[in-house]
Parts: sequence; C-alpha cells; structure tokens
Amino acid sequence: MPHFPSLLPGRVRAIMMAVALPLAAAAPATAVNAQAAAFPTKPIRLVCAHAAGGAADQLSRIVSQQLSATLGQPVVVENRPGASTMIAAEQVARSAADGYTLLMATVTTLSINPALYAKMRYDPIKDFAPISIVASTPFFLGVNAALPITSVRELVAAAKASPGSLNYGSSGQGTSSHLAGELFTSMSNTQMVHVPYKATATRNTDLSAGSIQVVFGNDLLEFAKTGKVRILGVTSAERLSGYPDIPTVAEAGGMPGYDASVWYGLVAPAGTPPAIVARINDALRTAVADPAVRQQIMSTLGGEAVGSTPEAFASVIKSDRDKWTQVITRAHIKAEE
Repeated sequence: MPHFPSLLPGRVRAIMMAVALPLAAAAPATAVNAQAAAFPTKPIRLVCAHAAGGAADQLSRIVSQQLSATLGQPVVVENRPGASTMIAAEQVARSAADGYTLLMATVTTLSINPALYAKMRYDPIKDFAPISIVASTPFFLGVNAALPITSVRELVAAAKASPGSLNYGSSGQGTSSHLAGELFTSMSNTQMVHVPYKATATRNTDLSAGSIQVVFGNDLLEFAKTGKVRILGVTSAERLSGYPDIPTVAEAGGMPGYDASVWYGLVAPAGTPPAIVARINDALRTAVADPAVRQQIMSTLGGEAVGSTPEAFASVIKSDRDKWTQVITRAHIKAEE
C-alpha cells in the first residue's frame, strides 16, 4: 500500500479548518444573543434633548416609567438641552452601542437639522439605530378671536385678499412650528409674515392681544378658553382622538396632504445588537398600547401614542427629511446663529 505522508495531515487540517471557521463565526453571534437575552442587567440612561418640563421631557418620563416596569431595571432620564437638540444627539451617537444609552429624538433631531445645518457632528442615518416612534403631536392653528375668521378656508381667503397683511408667530427660526407655517402658505398659495419668538409664552400673549394674528402652536388650548384665541384646526393628517371636534387643517382648508406633526422616537447608537433593539421595541410598543398610557400622552402632550417597527421609523425619518428639506429650501430658511 503506497504511503502518502502529506495526505493525512492535509485532510486533517482541512477538516479542522472546515469545522473551526463556522464555530469562530458563530462565537460572536452566540455572545450577542446571550447578551440580548440577559438585557438589561443595569440601569438604562434615556437622554432627552430638551429642558425639564417641556413636552419631550414629560414624554421621556412617561416612557421611562413604563420601560422600567417592563424591563425590570431603572430607566433614568437625563436632560441635555441645547443647539437645536444636537448636543444630546452627539452624546448618544458617541455612546457604547449596548442598549444602555437611548435618545428621545424628535423630527428636529433627525429630519430637520440636516437641512438647516451644513456641518453636524452626528449623522442622523449612520449614527443611530431607530427603535420606535413613541408619539406624534400636531400643532393647533389659532387666530386672534377679534378677527372675522372662523375657519381655515376663511383664513386662506383673507391671506389671499391681502398678501402679507397677516403675520404668524412661531417658536423660532427654523423650528417645526415655523415650518408648519411655511408648509401652510406654500400649499395654500398665500403670503403671511413670519414672526419668530424666543418664548412661546410671549408669543401666545401677543396672539391674545392681537399683536400677531396667527400661531401654529401646541399650547393654544388654554388660551382658547379665555375667548381671546380661536382654534381653527390641527396640523395632523387625522383628527386627534382626544379632540375629535377640531378638524384637520387639510380637511378644513381644502389642502389634501397637509401634515405638520412633530414626532418623538427612541433611537440607540448605531451598532446596537438587533436583538436588544427588538427587546426595547417590544417593551415600548407594549407600553403605548395601554389605554391608560395613551390617555396620559394625549392629556399631557395633546398627541397620539404611536409605537412602530424600527423599519417603519427609519422610513419616516427619511421621508420627513425629504419633505422638510424641500420646505426649507423653497422658503430660503436659515438656522439661527
């Protein structure tokens, strides 16, 4: 029988390599799956890009309570306001991709800022893993009650009859309330003068006094109760479940497709294991499906609880980026320095 001294060792090496390669490839996946199965084993930090007391902060605290109860670990809200939400976004983007640092992002963070700022220290698409949209809040379109305007169609007619004679107040240059107004004038083919405010309280006081005539704001209902502000509609695509008698601007103004809602959503640093993203997504969607939580979000923010897949959230981020980029470009809007 011939002797081939190199054959047996070669076959052994080949067999060993064939077995070892799949095992080596499987090792990281096994470790990740084990990590995801145990997640979470310590407190989670939820970074809010807005100051304490605002809508984003209140929503963050509602979410933190619900996630804590479901996940069995504290979810601690950390407020990091500033630079149009970019300070918080950069911090989370640079955090470990392990599920223990999350960001309560908004449409401003991921879809509006890229169109306003030429240089950003985070990439809205590449630096984050979308988890779920949490809630969507529209603006209320309000006018000074002394005006002889009782509907959106009448507002459009008045703006067309005297271009530039009406002005509308917003929360500031390039903010979502400003863009809601620009989308309105674009789709209704009207002209109104934009008046940016640093403080919404001052803006609403001026609306009540008649110094400005129109406001797109999410805090107008209390002013409407005084009789000095008249609510004409909401800027969402559909009527709010909590205020079914208030028509949408789209239906009341004959502007199909008009939608200027602000969404809030959870994201994690890019590279967070999909199994951990799925774990947080399941917990969040379970929470916002609770009627009590949905009612809390409506009464606190005047918005609808949502809950979505990561894929659906990613699609909304992109579509809204395209939409608001067009509005910003067309209106030549520049970010405040």
